[in-house]
Amino acid sequence: MSMTAFIIFLLVIAGVALYLWQMKRTKNKLEEPIRADHSPDQLTLDNVGAGGMIHLMNVGKNMEEYDVTILSKSIYREGENSEWYELEGDNGKQKVWISLEWDDYMDVSLATRKLKFRDLPISREELDQMDEKGKGQFEFEGKTFYYDHSNEASYFRNGLVSADNEEFFYYWEFESEDETEYITIEEWENGKFEVTISCPVKESQVKVYSLGR
Repeated sequence: MSMTAFIIFLLVIAGVALYLWQMKRTKNKLEEPIRADHSPDQLTLDNVGAGGMIHLMNVGKNMEEYDVTILSKSIYREGENSEWYELEGDNGKQKVWISLEWDDYMDVSLATRKLKFRDLPISREELDQMDEKGKGQFEFEGKTFYYDHSNEASYFRNGLVSADNEEFFYYWEFESEDETEYITIEEWENGKFEVTISCPVKESQVKVYSLGR
């Protein structure tokens, strides 16, 4: 065998060996177990953001169960030390809002309805009186709701904290006597009122599938 033929033979052997090595590497990579993007310790509700998905179980008056795709995560601030978050999602039928606030533990509430201020048997003047007295109550749908607290706060849409993205509002929080429902009244800078009825949710009623972006 000539030297040229021998060199060509060695090159062919090397090429075949390289091809077989690459095929084996690809096969081993495909057979590796698929790893989750996040560890189980990270799959908590307070880590969920836009694009995440959660599952709610036995929530609201009708004990409903459904998946929720998270559309956005916004920030609320009250003063310098108080902060809470709002997850806005979609369960395939309607929008869903979930509030998260840390105290001694994570306090979670689910917005079950949005109302108009005129739907409530209470006036703006009565809200002012409750501010001054630090107490008050009203009847709504067979339940007594008691004044809990009120204050000024700010809102940062989509979690973008900047002066240009800050909106201010004043809110009043009421709690039902049996502690199963809350009514929050918000008055925004533009004079618009927003009223939300919500219920408490236990962490055991929430399963996090993914955290999103």
